[in-house]
Amino acid sequence: MGLTGMLLVRLPLVSHTGAPGTDSGASLLQDALWAHAGPQHALEHVRVRPLPEGMSVALFVRAENDTQAHEKARALLTTVLGTGAARHYSLGPLIPN
Repeated sequence: MGLTGMLLVRLPLVSHTGAPGTDSGASLLQDALWAHAGPQHALEHVRVRPLPEGMSVALFVRAENDTQAHEKARALLTTVLGTGAARHYSLGPLIPN
């Protein structure tokens, strides 16, 4: 097994309605991410910011490499999107770190 580090994964959420993200929506999404994070996600830190076209989600996860970090982050965000916590959003294209 390789060394595990804390890696940053940035994932955009795009609004289905075209409405901009809000501070309150970002706060609710951040809370939902913490509420649904399990040991398998290895979540260390979350930052959600509103954008004109949705939300920017930055997750720091413990992983051996970028691929594993992206898999953990996407799994968590997909779970949260499935709960309805961000029902007006979908994952957008990856944001380079």
